[in-house]
This record gives sequence, C-alpha cells and structure tokens, in this order.
Amino acid sequence: MAETYSVAYTGKRTKAGNSSGFRIEQSFLKSHPEFSVEITVQPIAPGRPLMIASPAKKGEPESDPILDSFLVFLGKDMNDRPEETKPLDAALEKRIKRLTKGVKVSQDEDLDDEA
Repeated sequence: MAETYSVAYTGKRTKAGNSSGFRIEQSFLKSHPEFSVEITVQPIAPGRPLMIASPAKKGEPESDPILDSFLVFLGKDMNDRPEETKPLDAALEKRIKRLTKGVKVSQDEDLDDEA
C-alpha cells in the first residue's frame, strides 16, 4: 500500500447520542486501518489537539506521542531529502557546550504545564 502521510483528511464535529464526536472521511480509515482503535485527544496548544491512537499495549513502556510523531516526521524528511542531512558541525557543537556549561538538568524534574 502506498504511504499517504502527506494527504490531509477533513472531518467535522457531530452529535452522537448524548455526546459529541468527530466524523472523518472514510478514506482515512481505508488508507490507515491502524487507526481503527480507541483514541485519546490531548490539547497540546491553544486550538491544537493531538489525537492519539493505539495506546501502548500491556508490558510496553509508555511513549511520548508528540516526540514519536516528531521522530516519524524527521525520519520521513531525512528519507525524502537526504541531501539536507548533515553531520553536526564541530563549531556548533562547541557553541552549544559553551552555552550550556554549568547548566544542571534532572530527568525527573517536573516542568509543569508551561513547558
């Protein structure tokens, strides 16, 4: 099946019994049957929701859907435009190290909602 990740699909809000829902073009689910599962909608910025499909299976570590989506985008971009993929420049690496010298980080630090 051809990849259809650059195709935009339309939908709209609709009434579903005593609830509201979203209808999306049937062609979306035909092209992407992997999304025929329960979804979660998470606001990520004002006016910008992220729909998360296929929650992690039992025993699988939780993943970050935003980071996962970015990595898929990055991988596709690297594949589509390999000429734009370049190694980290030594001068930029030196500048990054200079700018972050002495900055302490903690993987467990709560950055709250503003981050």
